[in-house]
Amino acid sequence: MSVLPHSLQRLAVEVEGWIDLGCAAEALARVGPLLEHPVGRALGLALQARALVARQEHAAALGALTALRGLPHDAEWLELTEAWCRKRVGDLPGAVACMERLLERQPRAPIGHYNLGCYLALLGDTERALREVTIACGMDADLRGSLAGERDLDSLRADPRFQSLLPPPAQAGE
Repeated sequence: MSVLPHSLQRLAVEVEGWIDLGCAAEALARVGPLLEHPVGRALGLALQARALVARQEHAAALGALTALRGLPHDAEWLELTEAWCRKRVGDLPGAVACMERLLERQPRAPIGHYNLGCYLALLGDTERALREVTIACGMDADLRGSLAGERDLDSLRADPRFQSLLPPPAQAGE
């Protein structure tokens, strides 16, 4: 495996810094050399996608994510990010497919089950959505705290099974 040259390592840190500072346009202006280098391409595409998501350019981010497929990268991040973008461009079936791919590789990924439940709820598949959210909360009890504010799950709120997943209300003085 080739190693990224030191100059490109520094550039990658700089690009990531611009993204973290909320200056995605600066990051996008600098990412080119990473994209052009055979060893830096995967990292460059991931940083490009992050910057485009930060700019809410989800369709463009999908292009970078598609190019990233097949290159060595964090598969969980890729599926989660692609699903996020697909939801925002109105492709809920595509978002579901991303989570299904993630769960095929990592069946014990709580965030995969949780997000799959959210996307299914938005599609109106409430039974399957409830099952996925229940699995997620069973794997990671901390996810229960997210349920009350998760607007994607609004279609499940009246279901007593969903209500049973919600954490008990905090008592005064706790």
